[in-house]
Amino acid sequence: MEHWTQERYDAFRRELYARQEEAYRQFHTKLLRSDLAVIGLRAPLLRKIAAEIAKEDGAGFLRICGRGTYEERLLYGLVAAALPVSYAEFLPYCDTYTETIVENWAHCDGFCASLKKRIKGHEAEFFEHIKRYLASENPWAVRVGLILMLNYYLTPAYLPAVLERTDAVQSEQYYVRMGQAWLLATAWAKDRDTCRAYLSHHHLLGYSVSSFRRRVSPIVFRRRIRHICAACGRNERDSLL
Repeated sequence: MEHWTQERYDAFRRELYARQEEAYRQFHTKLLRSDLAVIGLRAPLLRKIAAEIAKEDGAGFLRICGRGTYEERLLYGLVAAALPVSYAEFLPYCDTYTETIVENWAHCDGFCASLKKRIKGHEAEFFEHIKRYLASENPWAVRVGLILMLNYYLTPAYLPAVLERTDAVQSEQYYVRMGQAWLLATAWAKDRDTCRAYLSHHHLLGYSVSSFRRRVSPIVFRRRIRHICAACGRNERDSLL
């Protein structure tokens, strides 16, 4: 097994740029609203690369992984999620990524979507661990906590606590608010009775039942369209928009 050195990583970075899609780079740059450089690589390719790295010297890669581009940062999270390590060994990588590497909504959402197998059998422990992110002063860590709950905890056993935690988050940061709205809209679709009961006694995000229907649902619909567009080719994207 070849270990990661700076020389190998520099060559790997050049390979990433060699696989760049310029049209996608321009589109994704506008979508991300990030201060980072964007190489222009689609998520399925990044996931494939991450899986291959994790099978070899994944830990070595994470020690040397750069943070200068959107793709490099996302690769840290995707490789960490795919590492063949225990749940306890994974948590420090998860914390590092969540608290110091995530820089935009795509870093957050792409990583959170990759943890189904990782947290299997540890759902209760991880639900407790998520409190750490929700209490963070870093808005991106807060969003990670929200999206993790959205992806894995909108079940009868967890939903009441999820709604309470979501309600407790006080932030004016746009992507935190959008994460809250997205979570609530998805929860409403899954279990309307539980959400209605909660909203009848609380104004989650300032919404009553009626104002939620009127204002939150269209916002979340537009956000989902953006996610779909990010993975589409130009013709499909133009037809959607």
